[in-house]
Amino acid sequence: MKLKWALFTGILLLTAGIILRMFTEVGFMAILLIILGVLLKTYYIISKARNGEYQPGYELFFLFVGLTLFFLGLYFRNHKPDYPFVFLMVSGLILKTVYIIMFIVKVKSTDSK
Repeated sequence: MKLKWALFTGILLLTAGIILRMFTEVGFMAILLIILGVLLKTYYIISKARNGEYQPGYELFFLFVGLTLFFLGLYFRNHKPDYPFVFLMVSGLILKTVYIIMFIVKVKSTDSK
């Protein structure tokens, strides 16, 4: 099943939404693009798991902790600017990157079998 379109479209929409949010005043459209991108990437991961090409494991811990730290950083940025929110956001992005690398390694190892 060719699902790479969902992954690449999700990444493209997510990136476009982040860029729009950073450089323009178009808030609603940017949030909509980000949500659509996240949903397409989630669809891709769930489809891979259903096909048996991806067996979720302990790497999901990195994803959930990373997302939690990132969103906490966003919250503190808006509500307590004196709090070191950048540390939370960077830590969250690093953990999310670790998840992505582990996901790719698992999917590649399943493809080669």
